Amino acid sequence: MSEPEKITFDDPISERGFFGRSRILPPKKKPHFSNSQIKENYNTLRVHLIINPSSGRKKGLEIAREVEANLIESKIKIKTYITKEPNHAIQIVKDLDLVEGDVIASIGGDGTFCEVISGFMMRNGNAHETFPLALIPAGTGNSQAHDMGIEDYQVAVGKILNGNLKKMDIGKIKFILEGKEEIRYSHNLVGWGLGVDSNILAEKLRFLGPLRYDIGVLLSIIRGKVRKARCYIDGHLIDSSFILLLIQNTCTGGDRLSLAPYAQVDDGKMDIGIIYRIGRSKVLALFNQLKAGGSHVWNPNVEFYRFSTLKIETDEPTAINIDGENIGTTPLEIKVLPSVLKIFI
Repeated sequence: MSEPEKITFDDPISERGFFGRSRILPPKKKPHFSNSQIKENYNTLRVHLIINPSSGRKKGLEIAREVEANLIESKIKIKTYITKEPNHAIQIVKDLDLVEGDVIASIGGDGTFCEVISGFMMRNGNAHETFPLALIPAGTGNSQAHDMGIEDYQVAVGKILNGNLKKMDIGKIKFILEGKEEIRYSHNLVGWGLGVDSNILAEKLRFLGPLRYDIGVLLSIIRGKVRKARCYIDGHLIDSSFILLLIQNTCTGGDRLSLAPYAQVDDGKMDIGIIYRIGRSKVLALFNQLKAGGSHVWNPNVEFYRFSTLKIETDEPTAINIDGENIGTTPLEIKVLPSVLKIFI
């Protein structure tokens, strides 16, 4: 078995700061899309709005009303669907009656978009080859929207009206939920290890807003949990003890942290950052580097690879996170589906 594709980052650049002290500049991110070419221009006639009213600070409905007004003013028909519980968006999208000129728009965060994509990919037939998706940010982190330059609903609506589409990779994720194999389709990230621990803690601190991510990470570092796993990267086995695995389709995650600066959503691969077993002080230093724009990529305790398939096996079920949502456990399998979705850009 050949070695997995290792990612090599450009050498760090330092600059002089205050009082003559030098600091390492953050790594320069790769463009979100590797290919700048517009793949298609789509004429939108009707938009199916999938609304998560609980997203962010429960602003989903408020944002949806503004989106509706903008689309109606532009002579575009709309149909609205409000999710009532987790995974409801999956069923809504699976059952949509789609006709020429239709668009499916997700109003929520990364987790809502994951559900919309999952329902889309679970439909009978090949709807993803015909109909595009639109992302309208209304969550807390909005990592995918941030990386796409969609800072608010007005920008998102403008992209729908302009009609320009590009194709995006997603990951087909197999995992265990309540004793059964489940499938989701990830557009942003898959977390395992300290990242999931911190996210579980952060969910209990939602009232703190984005600050909850930092607090969750710090508490998880103090706990210092290490896990043993068998990680297969394109079939190549790494059998070791790990602090964290950063599995990314996009550059950012969590509180818009630059987790994988070279990740691109149309390169046919996902990126994985591996952090082996190290002491708490080194983990804390690494976290500070990560917060400093992503300079963790030069930390000697971190390795980055690019993959088409990934498998994680553990002796005991271990929690995972898919696109910001804590859901299910290992064993985990990921298969990258290149350029499978059309999305407004």
